[in-house]
Amino acid sequence: MKSKSILFSEKKNIRKYDPSKDVFEWEHEFKYKISGISRIDDLVIITTSSIWGKNFTSLLSFETGEKFWEIQDVFYSIHIIDNTIIYVDKKKFFNGIDIRTGVEKFKVSSPFTWTTPKIILVKNIYYIFSAKKTYQLNINNGKVSETKLPNKIDPKELGVILDEFQININSMPSSDSGYVFIGDAGGGGDIAGGDAGGGGDAG
Repeated sequence: MKSKSILFSEKKNIRKYDPSKDVFEWEHEFKYKISGISRIDDLVIITTSSIWGKNFTSLLSFETGEKFWEIQDVFYSIHIIDNTIIYVDKKKFFNGIDIRTGVEKFKVSSPFTWTTPKIILVKNIYYIFSAKKTYQLNINNGKVSETKLPNKIDPKELGVILDEFQININSMPSSDSGYVFIGDAGGGGDIAGGDAGGGGDAG
């Protein structure tokens, strides 16, 4: 969904500006300073940070500015599948939440103990993998099971990935396995940023 409107923040405030009419369509004020903004279709994902180092993620409607929810967490490597947002947190847990309510559907630790895995979405199947092992994350209940990537995809040869979700949402910044908030890219580390072939696999 393309738009000529512009989103920008001023400290704790975010505004949607229509340059053709020179008007603000809506604005929303947060309790803490805004540190990251992303738009995926009609969804606006905002990160805010307090002076005590607490981070929050909020979801707004791009069309109306309505705030759906706020969660005390930073979202890394975001994928949206049906009505579920899947993201990796600072402790490298995989989280699934309802896109409209923010209610947690699952929270599961990475199947890799030492390796920083990569993520790829193929035919709505969420793969977590290294050069040695591949797992599938069940997006309905968070269960992780060992599997294999499609035959033509060699995990040992993969570098940077732009998967089917990111190609569909090609306006959003991405790492090799999803979205990383620019405002907090240095905090806690992105699970997609490491070498999937290094270290030892879990199990």
